[in-house]
Amino acid sequence: MPKNINKINKIIKARLKQFELLGKNGSVTFDFNPFINLKLKATVLTELLFCISTANSSAMSGILFQHAISKVLGKIKKQEQAKLGKILKNAMKKSAVRFYNKKTNYMLEAINKFEIINPAIEQVLSEPKQARDVRKVLVKTIKGISYKEASHFLRNIGVKDIAIIDRHVLKWLKDTKKISRLAKLNEKTYLKLEDKLKKIAEKTNCSVAELDLQIWYSATGLVLK
Repeated sequence: MPKNINKINKIIKARLKQFELLGKNGSVTFDFNPFINLKLKATVLTELLFCISTANSSAMSGILFQHAISKVLGKIKKQEQAKLGKILKNAMKKSAVRFYNKKTNYMLEAINKFEIINPAIEQVLSEPKQARDVRKVLVKTIKGISYKEASHFLRNIGVKDIAIIDRHVLKWLKDTKKISRLAKLNEKTYLKLEDKLKKIAEKTNCSVAELDLQIWYSATGLVLK
């Protein structure tokens, strides 16, 4: 497991490049070595499903779930809802994703609405400044997607200036005395904390996306996604 900070920063920059390629090309292969021995072929759609899977669950479980569905999702026609739902549910159960019954329904809806939200996704990739507006569209359109999950998805397709405010980030903000207490997240507090993280990133000459991966590594010893 690498501990040299220069090596970690190199891995983080490589991961950010993979995010960019996913958004640009529609697919990418993530290589999670040396942290876990796994390579994962992702598409924009399976990345969205991954982000839904991680709500109140672990990134590791989400990665295992995404890996399980990556080879079969494209072979199933959209109208085969029962078959698709069974595959999604079983993959989540085997990967220890929590709340798999609800998330199966959320994912089926996301798949059905993907063509509707795709123009918004394409918009944010060409105009990153529209990220907050597009995030609102995702939150309003897809069940199971909150500000955190929508931000996670947009970051993972190459948007660099929005924050994934999860428990690791909140704890880091409190431990480093950037906030005095752990805030209950609503839209107003999310945006306020996001602005704070943007200022921190600017001072350290990095993007919010890069800062997030640095915080995640400091908390977990891993660079995943």
